[in-house]
Amino acid sequence: MHFLLSRVFWKNVLYAVLVTFVLVTLVQVSLRFYTGHGKKIRIPDFTGMTLTQVDRLCEQNKILWLIQDSNYVKEAPRGTVLDQFPAAGSYVKKNRKIFLITNSWSPEIIRMPKAFDMPYRQAERVLQTAGLKVERTEFVPYFAPTYVIEQKFEGRTIPEGSPIESGSGITLVIGRGLSEERSPVPDLLSIGKETARSIAMSYYFYLGAVIYDSTVTNAQDSLVAKIYRQYPTAGHPARLGTSVDVWLTLDSLRLIQADSLQMAADTLNW
Repeated sequence: MHFLLSRVFWKNVLYAVLVTFVLVTLVQVSLRFYTGHGKKIRIPDFTGMTLTQVDRLCEQNKILWLIQDSNYVKEAPRGTVLDQFPAAGSYVKKNRKIFLITNSWSPEIIRMPKAFDMPYRQAERVLQTAGLKVERTEFVPYFAPTYVIEQKFEGRTIPEGSPIESGSGITLVIGRGLSEERSPVPDLLSIGKETARSIAMSYYFYLGAVIYDSTVTNAQDSLVAKIYRQYPTAGHPARLGTSVDVWLTLDSLRLIQADSLQMAADTLNW
C-alpha cells in the first residue's frame, strides 16, 4: 500500500501513459499515410482513350489500371477503352485499381454455326449466341413458311463450321410457302446429296426426305453415295418450293439401271 502511494509508482504510471499515447498517435498517423485516409480521388472517364492516355492520366491521379477483358466492336477505334469499373465519376482512394475493357485490335475468329433447317426465330437465336447477327433476309418459294433454308455470308452460302469474324452479318434465306408458278423438277440422278441440294435450290426446289439403301452403312458412305431415285421424277411439273425426296446408294448397278430408266422416259417424252 505504501508503494502505491509513492512518487516512484506514479512516475512510472505517467511514463507508461505517455508512451502509450505516443505509440497510438504514431499508428494513426501511419495508417493515414499508407491508406490515404480522408483523401478521395474522382475517377476520370477513360472511355475512348488509348492505353497510353489511360496510363498518363492514372499516373497523374495516383491510381492503377488493369485490363480485365477485351471485345471487338467494329465501330470503335482499335485498342481503345470500351468500359471501366468503377464507373467514371466514382470516388476511390489512392492506388486503387481500375479495371478496363478494351477494343481488340483484330476480330475474334469463330466457327459458323448451323442456322438453317430450322424456324427463323431459332436461327436468329443461334446466330446471336455465336456472336453473329442477321444482316438481311431473303424470301423464296418453299413449302414451309418462315423456315430457314440457307445461310449466306457476303452473297455466298457459308457452310457450318467455316471460319468467320465475330460480329459478322449473315443473310438468312427463308421460305414463304409454295408458289403458284410451276416448273419441271431438275434431274438429280447419279449425283451426291450436297450437289443435288445445290442444284435443286437453284431451281427453287428443295431436298425433302433423304433415304439410304443397305449399301450405305456409315457417315463416310453417305458422303459418296449417289441418288438412284427421286420423287417427283425429273421433268415432272411441280410448284416452286416443292420438296424432292431422294434415295441414295453405293451400288453402281442400281445407278446404271436408274440412268437407263430415265433415258427411256426422256425418249418417250421426246
